[in-house]
Amino acid sequence: MHQLKPLRHVDAVSGSGAKDVLVVFGEVFARGYVNGLIEEARKAGMKVIYGTVGRRDENDQLRPLTADELATKDQPLVNVPLECGFDLARSRQGISPCDQLKGLKLSEWNKATLDFAQVEEARAVGRDGFRGRVRQYLAELEKQIPAGANVLIAHTMAGGVPRAKIIAPIMSRVFKGSDVSSKEFWSGDVGRFCEMSFMDVTANSLGDLIELSAGLRDRVAKDGGQVSYVAYGYHGAEIYVSGGYQWQSYSPYLQGFAKLELENIARRATSDGVRVCVFNAPEILTNSSSIFQGVEIALYPLLGAFRKEAPDHAATRKLMAQCTHLLRPEHAVDALVELTDAYFSSDIIQRWTQFDQWPQHSGPEQMELMQATSRRLVDMHKDRRDLLTATLSEVVIKACGYAMLHEALNPREPTWWIGHQFVTAASLR
Repeated sequence: MHQLKPLRHVDAVSGSGAKDVLVVFGEVFARGYVNGLIEEARKAGMKVIYGTVGRRDENDQLRPLTADELATKDQPLVNVPLECGFDLARSRQGISPCDQLKGLKLSEWNKATLDFAQVEEARAVGRDGFRGRVRQYLAELEKQIPAGANVLIAHTMAGGVPRAKIIAPIMSRVFKGSDVSSKEFWSGDVGRFCEMSFMDVTANSLGDLIELSAGLRDRVAKDGGQVSYVAYGYHGAEIYVSGGYQWQSYSPYLQGFAKLELENIARRATSDGVRVCVFNAPEILTNSSSIFQGVEIALYPLLGAFRKEAPDHAATRKLMAQCTHLLRPEHAVDALVELTDAYFSSDIIQRWTQFDQWPQHSGPEQMELMQATSRRLVDMHKDRRDLLTATLSEVVIKACGYAMLHEALNPREPTWWIGHQFVTAASLR
């Protein structure tokens, strides 16, 4: 049973310093959660070691970054491809799971059938390949870790959407429409394939990392340091609604099943004496999350949290001014907060706010209300391309980085929920 454990405070002294190392297990692309952790590590004087998922060549073979590609990346970087997943891996018959979906018409997606014996063969090939690359990566990583350093490894693997051309338009119908239920999608062969892919990329990659880095933990410990792990989860978050904080979640979040396993992996590792913590972060809007239309609605109540916790604080006044500047003259922050209060308090959304049933599948009435509310919020802005969500996402990113660095050295729990109350407190410190 997963129990909600909101993070309320962290030790003001992180315990990390100039002798210590942050390792980014994955690759930094656009602005996202890990950037907040990197900024906090740099403030502490830590060495940051970057990674890459690699690239695919003209023959679709995975390769490291070229010299030109490396020149555009922050250094030092361990140039071993950490791409995870099996969607392009091949069975003994030379067929990848994505190959099996070639030629599938969008109108017939729910009639798709896959040979799961071959899918499982490809999955084994993909998992073995990933684990082999992780071993190579760890061998190279160890050369860059100073003696006596504490090492914080940030697991950034997430997603795992298969790279078959048909997947994106199907998922767009599931997440941006009301005519295709997520349960229908999840119950079919394409959904089953996606679930397997999400599980390996989002969750099992953390288990592989923890298992395969046992030797690194031992060697770091012999030098007087320790290795800790943090990972990015999502399991809903407490947001400010109608004068108080309540848990809510975006639905349908199909990666949620893999995020639950991510938490389970952290719990099992913690029971084995490994320092690891999954941080369930509040919603932000990024390039990767934009497919989930409506996920951004939960960002707007953060404005109410700032006004509740510190209405006269300079940081609150600055945030309100920034956000007001982006709104049309006839709309104010009050209007945004009132709209989201009504939305999250509605009977419809309350039925999709059941922690013990998470992740919940979509329903037509819920999707219609969510998308209509999303459109109304966007229409309050001067420019649809310049939304408050960018400003508010930045606040969340920084607060999450602060939480992770200050909790990571000796995590009190294997799983924490970061909510709007903590985000506000961290921003006002």
